[in-house]
Amino acid sequence: MYKVFIADDEYYIREGLKRIVNWERLGFKIVGEAEDGIEALEKIKRINPDLCVIDVKMPEMDGLELISNIKSYKNSTKIIILTGYPEFDYAIKAIELGVNFYILKPVDPEILKEKLEKVYHELEKERILYESSKGRIMERFLKKHLDVKEDEINNIFCLDLPWNSYQVVLVDWEDKSLDKIKVLEDISYYFPFSFLVDNFIGFIIKDFSKEKRKLINLRDHLRNKYRDYFCFSIGEKVYDFLSISSSFEKAKSLFSRRFLYEEKGFLVYPKGKKNLKPHLELEKINNVALWVEVIEDLDFVKLWELLEDKMIKHMVYEDEEQEIKLSYFNLYVDIVTLLITRYSQFKEKSFKYLKNRIFEEFFNKRTIIDLHVFTKEILTELISDFSEIMGRNPLVKITEYIESNFYKDLKLKDVAKEFGYNPCYLGKIFKKYTKEKFNTYLDRVRINKAKELLRRGLKVSEVAEMVGYKDTDYFICKFKKYTGKSPQNFKESI
Repeated sequence: MYKVFIADDEYYIREGLKRIVNWERLGFKIVGEAEDGIEALEKIKRINPDLCVIDVKMPEMDGLELISNIKSYKNSTKIIILTGYPEFDYAIKAIELGVNFYILKPVDPEILKEKLEKVYHELEKERILYESSKGRIMERFLKKHLDVKEDEINNIFCLDLPWNSYQVVLVDWEDKSLDKIKVLEDISYYFPFSFLVDNFIGFIIKDFSKEKRKLINLRDHLRNKYRDYFCFSIGEKVYDFLSISSSFEKAKSLFSRRFLYEEKGFLVYPKGKKNLKPHLELEKINNVALWVEVIEDLDFVKLWELLEDKMIKHMVYEDEEQEIKLSYFNLYVDIVTLLITRYSQFKEKSFKYLKNRIFEEFFNKRTIIDLHVFTKEILTELISDFSEIMGRNPLVKITEYIESNFYKDLKLKDVAKEFGYNPCYLGKIFKKYTKEKFNTYLDRVRINKAKELLRRGLKVSEVAEMVGYKDTDYFICKFKKYTGKSPQNFKESI
């Protein structure tokens, strides 16, 4: 919205102007008004409007003198003057002062609307030229084609350089038909030091780690407003204004490694490259027989370790995107094929794992993390189906873990993390194989252990803590729920 100020000595005219057109629909917002020239000039200097609608004749300071003062203060301010027939000569003089349009009183709404539309287009054109010029200055500076001093940047962007540190952020998005200037406006609201550069919108921050929350808010705002995917590439931190160009180059180069390093819309080069684990042997990662052996053993933890090692290997070697996707795809197909070859029972269910939709997913993933998670999920489902076909319970190790750690503050999400499951998926298959929800199963294990301890004569409060209940009263309620007796009555009945 462009800001509008109205100056007219007649109250009813000021009120009428506010109502005869829909200002906001035309791209304007009335931010102030005054009944004489002196009051108007004081407010205009403070409010800094884009457009002033001024009556030629006013007390204290007439419209012409007010316009002259405004133009000396800010020449780019647009002016529409209001005049009656007797003051037409004044209107001619006002136009010589740089007034954009004049309108005769009484004001015709259609004429006012027409003039406002023309002013809006002029303001838009100037804004685009201004933003483009800022971008050209910064582009030449970032590419070391132009020397720019900090005070010059301060004047252009209204900043307070120098800062302690600088990081260039470049923003890219998928829908190239979006209006860059509109997106730039949104970004400028969050980060004023913003500009157009190459095919990106760039801006400069002080420190990514300290401003990440603000960047997340901006990312969410842009995605919600434009319904598009925005990616922010973060350049390295530099400590000298003249070194900003190196941060820019790093941010730009990161886009070529977007598949490897992007996470949740942010592209940040790792501070230290991941190292291959000492035990990792590359031939093992590509040994399909080993992967199938792990699946046959229902060893989820070992499988997730192999997947993690595979991802790290690709990141360390900075493999190309298509090479990585093809590698995951081939591994998956080879695993399914070998299982079909070894187990005729599995062949009947294998069709669900060989659908084109699944194959396409391997090549549609945006980042290596997305690909890693997808592969992990599809292999988890495959192991569950395989174990069911073979008549084996895939949760044996998990139930054994619960039996051994019941006294701890166990939660489904923690157990899922321990064994490499998605918590929702683990909850689903846990109920399928145990016929109980996770918490119910855990309660039964604890209550059975509590019975053993009560038979040994331990106090109720001691038993509660030993089986994982910090609150004795809560333990008593649970015990009664599953046994029909209080712990004390249970002791007495032994």
